[in-house]
Amino acid sequence: MANKLTPGSNLKWESMRMILPEQREMWLEHQEKQRRVKKPVLDEQQWEEFEWLLAEAMKENAELVFTYWADDAVGWCHYVNTDQKQFHVKDNEKDVHFISFDLITNIQYCI
Repeated sequence: MANKLTPGSNLKWESMRMILPEQREMWLEHQEKQRRVKKPVLDEQQWEEFEWLLAEAMKENAELVFTYWADDAVGWCHYVNTDQKQFHVKDNEKDVHFISFDLITNIQYCI
């Protein structure tokens, strides 16, 4: 007579057919985490390009687009706070946005 422990038996995983709602929720959460795009890590050369771009833009008072992990911010780089590692970006309404260095993915001129 075959039981769940018999090698080659189809009944081996029969007890795994049922899944509790909590288990399903955790499994779906795990699947969502696997699908998330990981934040790109910027190398030293990209940071040097950003430094050059920021210096030029601040000298010319040019508007920039800061692309960061959550969103975009368009405005003028008002101040680079190296102590707190963040950019102070002023938008058209004169509001200041504080963007952490860790969140930045790209900086470019506003077209």
